Amino acid sequence: MPRITSVTVECKCGNKLLRYQKKGTGRLIKCFVSKIAEDHISLSKKLPTGGLVHCTKCGERVGAVQMIKGQVAVKLNQGQIRPIRIV
Repeated sequence: MPRITSVTVECKCGNKLLRYQKKGTGRLIKCFVSKIAEDHISLSKKLPTGGLVHCTKCGERVGAVQMIKGQVAVKLNQGQIRPIRIV
């Protein structure tokens, strides 16, 4: 059974973006909105599919809203967030 780990997603500028319940090991590529525990960037507003998610501090794009496996998710921009890898 995969373990669930709570991880904090941060922008490169150090701003906390969200806290996510990650399942399993490996890199964090996408965040399903239903598994977000704390939202610091107002993802709870209904963002349209294809909408961009920006850091509230530096304004850089940190992800895009997409439908993945029939669920709303944020596909993260790996170059703009601090690396997260669960071993």
